[in-house]
Amino acid sequence: MKKLNIFYYATIWSFIIGICCATYLNLINFIINFVWHVLFDKLPVPSQALPFFICIPFGFIIGILIKRLGSYPLTIEEVLMSVKQEGKINYHNWWKSLTLGLISLAAGGSIGPEASTTVLGSGMVNWLGDRLRLIAYSSDWKWNHFWDTIVSKKQLKKLPKFSSLFKSKLHQKVFCLIMVMIGVVGAAIVFKLFPEEGLFGIHHRHILWQWRYSMYVISPLIVGWSFGMFFLWSEKWSDYFAEKITISPIIKATIWGIVLALLTLITGYALYSGEFQIVPFVHQALQISPLFLLVIAVIKTLSTNIGFSLGWRGGKIFPSIFASVAVGAAIAQFLPIMPVMCVAITVSASIAVILGKPLLTAILLILLLPIELAPVILVSAYLAACLTKVSYSFRQKIIREVFL
Repeated sequence: MKKLNIFYYATIWSFIIGICCATYLNLINFIINFVWHVLFDKLPVPSQALPFFICIPFGFIIGILIKRLGSYPLTIEEVLMSVKQEGKINYHNWWKSLTLGLISLAAGGSIGPEASTTVLGSGMVNWLGDRLRLIAYSSDWKWNHFWDTIVSKKQLKKLPKFSSLFKSKLHQKVFCLIMVMIGVVGAAIVFKLFPEEGLFGIHHRHILWQWRYSMYVISPLIVGWSFGMFFLWSEKWSDYFAEKITISPIIKATIWGIVLALLTLITGYALYSGEFQIVPFVHQALQISPLFLLVIAVIKTLSTNIGFSLGWRGGKIFPSIFASVAVGAAIAQFLPIMPVMCVAITVSASIAVILGKPLLTAILLILLLPIELAPVILVSAYLAACLTKVSYSFRQKIIREVFL
């Protein structure tokens, strides 16, 4: 009977967690729209001046919160590292990631929602696992305790691990998979009831396959790989210089608010994650000069990485995809192949380098680009990953020969 209660409890809360994650994503879009198109829309100022009235005050607020709360939201890498080292994440600080994540996104930061969403989602899942442990080893638990969300750390220390609830690892994996699917159903219901214009899905497009295209695929592959390396390089040096600047986080975040507002005078694409800008951008990209497309890509890259290092934290996946699309569109204007194919190769190579996971890159981009390009995306991602390994081995060999 207790096992059934645990299953029912986990099922209901998994459904609720899915709803919460989807609601958070919709809330982000609502808040961004409210700040940029409702709250400040009636200000008697030119549209070019609007970012100065939003980014600078929000930068000051972000700086204050960083000084009080710390550097939040955590990144996906930090969450995975915590799980790997400790087997869990500290979900008691979920509200810090929620607060700073929402404010940075609302301010127009060139960051994505995936970081704060991952923190909140994984935190709720970790909390649910702890609740199931308490229920399993409690002698007086009843259904009227369903809404009791408090988890005692002292009690948890005395209890066996979550894996002890299952007979085998296979049972644990099947259970977790079922709960994930239930969570996905909850999220899908929210997106169905409150639809948002999204990128992901199965997209179709007629692709003209010709053997002569194979002569030109190397160029976008190399350019995409090079841009991915540039993105990582800018990320590394942004963090380095931000650490060297020993000033208050309030000043850092405010300075970035000023810089971000100034960058919008060059291009409005310096703002936001780019998630909802990619589709309209692609439709007009070939009418933009290749040089300015590269300028957009560089500004987007620096806006994401420098802003992150100065306190405007969030996800980098969507901004990196947007910047890579700009590079791909620039290259497409010089090659006699379908522009969509050139963009697909460039983006696949770039994102495979940035994420360091070619399979994840392929899955992500197959849901973003025409499904007919799936083989091109998969091969490009793995070729870029191989190129990265070869490049790393070559650099290590040069270092050994020169310095050792």
